[in-house]
Amino acid sequence: MSANYNRNYNNVRIVLFERDNDVRQNLKQTLLQDTFTKTVATSGMKTVQSAIFSDQVDLMVVDIDADRKEFQAMMRKIRHHEIGDNPFPITIALSSDSHFRNVSQTMNAGFDIMLLKPFSMGTFLDRVHHLIRARSPFVVTADYIGPDRRLDQRPSARKDLLINVPNPLKIMASGEVTALRMQNDIKDGIDLVNEHRVVANGKKIVELVGELVSQYMLSDLDLEFIQVMKRLGVVCVEMDKRLRRSKFAHAAELCDTMGHVVTRMLKSPLAPSSKDIELIQNLGQAIDRAFHSDKAEIRAAHSITDSIRAPA
Repeated sequence: MSANYNRNYNNVRIVLFERDNDVRQNLKQTLLQDTFTKTVATSGMKTVQSAIFSDQVDLMVVDIDADRKEFQAMMRKIRHHEIGDNPFPITIALSSDSHFRNVSQTMNAGFDIMLLKPFSMGTFLDRVHHLIRARSPFVVTADYIGPDRRLDQRPSARKDLLINVPNPLKIMASGEVTALRMQNDIKDGIDLVNEHRVVANGKKIVELVGELVSQYMLSDLDLEFIQVMKRLGVVCVEMDKRLRRSKFAHAAELCDTMGHVVTRMLKSPLAPSSKDIELIQNLGQAIDRAFHSDKAEIRAAHSITDSIRAPA
């Protein structure tokens, strides 16, 4: 079915990566015929990376078969705003591998959609038009940032996690929005994702601390215990970056202290001191309160944890 949204897509910036020359040319010609004139078609991954880094992409179409891990890692970095200035480009993965593991890993990296080869040019164009009209909202958890994948459409199911993010493809296709307006929309989207992410990470910290304390109490110290500890450290590092530009900045010191304690514990991960276990438990409780309390209560939490912050 052909789209009627707008028949002039001259402002839409597309980067198309496909190693097969025939497929690449067919895709590019299909886009050009539909007035997507700003299409960069390439067989070089560096061209794609350069376009992302320089914020020159509204729609990214990439064949992932030969570089699956690289593209999945790049997609996660885009969604986590670790590369480029826009974490919201529309992205389409192309692949000949229909194995569940490939599909799951690709979608969990944050691509908007995945098209399995072979597909018709009509199908490809229909999917592009659909993404212009109706992009899925984003879900933000401690483990994932990207388009919602829910099959369960009950209104109560994770409704509080859904975010309507900017759709650069739709914005540029409309031809009615200035570059400054788009930048502001993207900034607002980044701020909203950041707020949701720190809340999700706060819950994850509490969950991971609970696991560590439980395993310690059961003397169940093994490789899983170490992995949970490492995961806690990673979340704390991310929180240090995100919290200071959120409304929960008052919790930054708590997470920073937690990170230092975890670093200390990882020096002898299977022989943690009881004092460090007590400290991460108290810090976890204080971090949990930080997302529901005012600054006065946070200062009180600081005074409690300061008294046991010294190394065992």
